[in-house]
Amino acid sequence: MLLTLMTGSAAQATAIDAIAATSSAVTPASATMVLAQNVPDRTNEPVNVPNTAKVSLQMSPDRTVPVGSRISFRVTTRRPGYLLLVDIDADGKMSQIFPSAEMIVQSEEGAANFLRPGEELVIPNSAAQKKGFEYIITPPTGSAAVVAILSERRVQLLDLPDDAQKPRTETETISYLAGWTSGLRVPDAGTGKMQPSNWSFDIKPYSIR
Repeated sequence: MLLTLMTGSAAQATAIDAIAATSSAVTPASATMVLAQNVPDRTNEPVNVPNTAKVSLQMSPDRTVPVGSRISFRVTTRRPGYLLLVDIDADGKMSQIFPSAEMIVQSEEGAANFLRPGEELVIPNSAAQKKGFEYIITPPTGSAAVVAILSERRVQLLDLPDDAQKPRTETETISYLAGWTSGLRVPDAGTGKMQPSNWSFDIKPYSIR
């Protein structure tokens, strides 16, 4: 799986699961994390796999990656939206690796994961690297995948399902996530009411050895 690595002031490296770090992050009063939440009436009916925004995800290196390798991403889109990256390890466990809670807290911008059409977002960018953020490949070994999820509405954290499942095909993985996100609700910027969003997806499978 992929972990974010953040170097502390004492030059001691600590591996942090990006989504698990939410509970331990020190959040200033001015910071707001927008969480997409599951709602009781969501369904698991089959849905079409959407990518209306034409979001595109590239990994470097890709395909087969040894444990301990540093990895980076490049993402583009044809429509504006809020980007999230979800790693799915060889056991099927899902973890949000971008943006992490630490990234959101330390970002000088209110929408650290906002992606504009025609612009390429490099992850981690130079500012994040200066703060010690890196992506490191860790076990378990085997087939894994990273999924780029673009939300039309502002979202920074996903309430990911915690039931680990064995890896699916690329189409099955995206279909599963598309069905799952169809039940998510996001706070409306104007009214604060929970509303559905439009989602786009791209997936990059890779193998950890």
